[in-house]
Amino acid sequence: MRTFARIILTATLLTYAFCAVAQNAGGAVNAQLISVNEGLSQTTITDVLIDSYGFMWVGTQDGLNRYDGYGFKSYRHQPLDSTTILSNYIYSLCEDSKGNIWVATAQGLSCFMRDKGYFNTYTSSIYDVNTLSSNRVFSVLQDKEGFIWAKTLESLDKLDVKSGQVIRYSHYNDFFTFPAENNSFGMLEDSNGKLWVGTKDGLLYFDRALQMFKRYQFEAGNANSLSNNQVKCLYEDSNGVLWIGTENGLNRYNSELDNFQRYYHVGHRGHLAQENVVNAIGEDVNGKLWLGTDRGLCQFSDNVKDYSLFTGLYNQENKLIQTPVTALVQDGNKIMWIGSLQGLIKWDQKSQKFKAYTTAKNGKPLFENNFVASITQGSSDIIWVGTWGAGIFKYNRATDANTRYYTGGGKRSIVNDYVHSIIKTRSGQIIIGTRDGVQQYVASEDRFVDFLRIRGVEDHGTFKKNRVYDIAEDKKGRIWFATRLGLFAVDGKKVLSFFHDPENSNTISSSEIYSLLVDSSGDIWIGTINGLNRLSSIDFSVTRYMRGEGQESHQLLSNDVVSLAQDGAGYIWIGTSSGIHRLNKETGNVIHLSEKDGLPNNLIYAIEPDSNAGVWVSTNWGVAKIDTVSWQVTPFGVFDGLQGYEFNIGASYQSASGEIFFGGVSGLNSFVPDSITVNTTVPSIVFTSLEVIGSNGRLEMPLDGKSEITISSDFNIFTVEFSALDFSRPEKNVYAYKLDGVQDQWVDIGGKRYATFSNLREGTYTLWVKGANGDGIWNDDGNALKIVVRASFWDSRVAYFIYAFLFALSVTFYLRARTRNLRRTRRLLHEREQAMAEVELQKEELMLKNKNITDSINYAKRIQEAIMPSFLHFKRIVPHSFIFYNPKDIVSGDFYWINEVDNKIYIAVVDCTGHGVPGAFMSIIGVELLRNIINVQGISDAAEVLNHLNKGVNDTFLKSANDDDIKVKDGMDVSFCIIDKAQKTLQFAGAFSNLYLIRNSKLVEIKGDRCSVGMGTDPETQNFANNIIQVEANDMLYIFTDGYVDQFGGPEGKKYKFRRFRHLLLNIHTLPLEQQRQILSESINEWRGKLEQVDDILIVGLRPDLTCGITQSDNQHVEVNQSQNNQD
Repeated sequence: MRTFARIILTATLLTYAFCAVAQNAGGAVNAQLISVNEGLSQTTITDVLIDSYGFMWVGTQDGLNRYDGYGFKSYRHQPLDSTTILSNYIYSLCEDSKGNIWVATAQGLSCFMRDKGYFNTYTSSIYDVNTLSSNRVFSVLQDKEGFIWAKTLESLDKLDVKSGQVIRYSHYNDFFTFPAENNSFGMLEDSNGKLWVGTKDGLLYFDRALQMFKRYQFEAGNANSLSNNQVKCLYEDSNGVLWIGTENGLNRYNSELDNFQRYYHVGHRGHLAQENVVNAIGEDVNGKLWLGTDRGLCQFSDNVKDYSLFTGLYNQENKLIQTPVTALVQDGNKIMWIGSLQGLIKWDQKSQKFKAYTTAKNGKPLFENNFVASITQGSSDIIWVGTWGAGIFKYNRATDANTRYYTGGGKRSIVNDYVHSIIKTRSGQIIIGTRDGVQQYVASEDRFVDFLRIRGVEDHGTFKKNRVYDIAEDKKGRIWFATRLGLFAVDGKKVLSFFHDPENSNTISSSEIYSLLVDSSGDIWIGTINGLNRLSSIDFSVTRYMRGEGQESHQLLSNDVVSLAQDGAGYIWIGTSSGIHRLNKETGNVIHLSEKDGLPNNLIYAIEPDSNAGVWVSTNWGVAKIDTVSWQVTPFGVFDGLQGYEFNIGASYQSASGEIFFGGVSGLNSFVPDSITVNTTVPSIVFTSLEVIGSNGRLEMPLDGKSEITISSDFNIFTVEFSALDFSRPEKNVYAYKLDGVQDQWVDIGGKRYATFSNLREGTYTLWVKGANGDGIWNDDGNALKIVVRASFWDSRVAYFIYAFLFALSVTFYLRARTRNLRRTRRLLHEREQAMAEVELQKEELMLKNKNITDSINYAKRIQEAIMPSFLHFKRIVPHSFIFYNPKDIVSGDFYWINEVDNKIYIAVVDCTGHGVPGAFMSIIGVELLRNIINVQGISDAAEVLNHLNKGVNDTFLKSANDDDIKVKDGMDVSFCIIDKAQKTLQFAGAFSNLYLIRNSKLVEIKGDRCSVGMGTDPETQNFANNIIQVEANDMLYIFTDGYVDQFGGPEGKKYKFRRFRHLLLNIHTLPLEQQRQILSESINEWRGKLEQVDDILIVGLRPDLTCGITQSDNQHVEVNQSQNNQD
């Protein structure tokens, strides 16, 4: 019963202590400083990188760190392990196209192989010019061609990762100058493909074609030269502008004039100063440039000539963060990550959910000690803020004017500095309740006067030395006061008094009152230290609501009633020290909510219902919203913009516009419920590590970049750890998982980010994980990890089968032994053993032969892939195209070929005789013949190409034949096109293959000749026809082999056929090309079902690109010139 009284007493005794430290008690946190205390290997940060997975990599002078929002995994050099990083001193980082992390260190270049979990290393050797020029690598990057570039002191080195060879390009190096401390120089390939390199002797542009450097340097007397030769960083902004940070100022490169514009810190223009040492350059989502200098973070606007120091970053203790900044990067969630010499600084630039009033412009507390106890609003811009111990403030939010009224304030004196309550009456009067009286504000005189005296009410010391915790006005204009010594109401010239009488149950339950509420019917609700009371506005009769012996639905969980409110539906909300209650005043039923239901804390200081079925509460650990429809509780903390976690009793107010105010021990918050912003970024889900505990002990392995793992079934238990890479509020991220084959339903695990499994039998499982950020935005696609559990041989399915077989065999032998003599039994057993040995030997031979055949086929596949153009090469020549290529076997008899010569594009789609290895060898012959015909012989007529190809195939297969009458039985069905960009025409010749042209949603079939290339066709008598087509802009062309239409499937197991194929193309031809390819793939797979694929499938679709020379002709039609009549 006295629990809350003890809380108030303790708060009272510690008021002065709080006032002394209020500025540091948890003010609005702008930034979070992460250091070795959070697991960082060292606080001196040299570079920061956010990779394509969403992980953050932090380089320091003592190791590399990977951050997943929860902690750091450190990578350090181990002298006896060659797979570790070369040095703990990190200069710079970059990620290559395969997701590997390249690290420039003081002892060489290291590459973290993500899928393998170890480092490849590259060092310098004085005996090998194909190695790095020096082990001290300052900067590293991968260019658009895939080469790795490393910057050493005197050279720029180019590394070919495939061969491991390095080419050194030495540049100007002044032996009498030395690099600045903590300098990685910077290296950048800009959006135009130019390679820029920073050095200690100026800025270099490297012309890769000429293999020459152009040097830019500081020139005395030339204001458009580089401001300083010591280049420290390079950055290209979103507008394509190159910025150069130096030891003395920032430079903007003007590409048109080939010169620079200089920028300096305000007040230090042109002078050597810490503010002019630009170590890092970054850009936020608004396009604003930020600079990291030796003095700290600076903000830059291109509209001015200078930049200025940013002094708005405060750490968790509300102290200004001022430290040299070495790295800047912003992630996709508007968080600016700042590398410094004090650690990693996290600055969330998203708009805060709550507006905080804590600090004045001069850096001092806005409300003296910021211990806010009461709030009300005057005009739209004026708020009145009462404090514990610092008086009351009239704060103008528009002008930032702040007027303080306190004891000893002269004209603006008040009776006591502890202002527990404030009210603005319906007539606009401001009344305050303190620990030593009640006063009213006289606006015309700008001062407070005694409330009773100004109203002509006789004062009998009612409020003298009496704390006034709450004030309310009823419908009749009476002013009610909740005090420590009873309930009072001023009605005209009279003062009504209500006290607790232990002998009379019709009196209020306690005289110590903390909260008041006038409900919609006019009744007065009274929250006391010993229960809730309802005072009738008609006859002042009292109804008590108390906690009884049990916990019935109509009872309170606690009699310490701290706060009261009524929502729009008429329910009474009651805040206690044990949670919140919703009371139906008609039925008396009560609903309870506490920490177990999601409240951040059970002590409810204030309650403010909004207009959208939400109820907002301030607690002893943040603010929470209760959705009265779903009963979901959403907590908010300091990272959402709260002044701190601890709030104060009764310190709340809701304006007529719906804006809500809550006051706490470190200031004041305001917000409009409908305007609360939500982090809509869908978090990326990654698997981070695997821990296996088995008979051999504990084993932990990283899961970076892995989609499949294999573990032995002799484990006792294994745990998979994962993370949602949303760094805004990682402690609020939540997860769910399911294991296919074991669980069909998702298992919600809240903030726990690991799943543990045991007793899994041999087999293949898929672990699915999905997660949500702190605002409940889920990644419903999640991520999957394939887990293969392999049993030891003695515990495998095969072993159990063998056990069963041997057991049956043993029983058989035993039964037969009873009827046969021992010798016959031994002989038969010997013969059986010999037979089994022969079978095993034959089995091993077959396995060896099968392996050799498979290896040969795989080798043929690699050869075939090497001679065929890649999809990327095809796309580079014909951007608006797709290739659907689905071989039946490892190697394919279908192939495509493309080349571009003299503004003409040659495209072939070929179906060789058969499939598999024979078809693959035919494809190799075909590709080589096509190359010779086009590139060597220079044939540019489609029909002539096929004629030459026909002759080439026949000649190839007749070379070894002695009999001239032998006919070639191998051949090719060919679709061959030539796109003439200059003439905007398409030539087509076909050998048993046709071309489909779709124009204006109509499909035209351009038929080829009814004969194949090769197959014994006499090249002297067989000539193929050439079809010339005028191409329009939106035409869609398809060339293909017969594998798609010949595929069996469907309900009756029939062929797909051309009619169905043409109908499908007409339906999809207007879609994006990649989507067409996906639909073709899905359609044939659905048609095939469980049937076997009968042939190789190849379809090439392309849409003429006007920018490539093919333009639309308004009134042209398809012109087909066929030299002979072709049949389908």
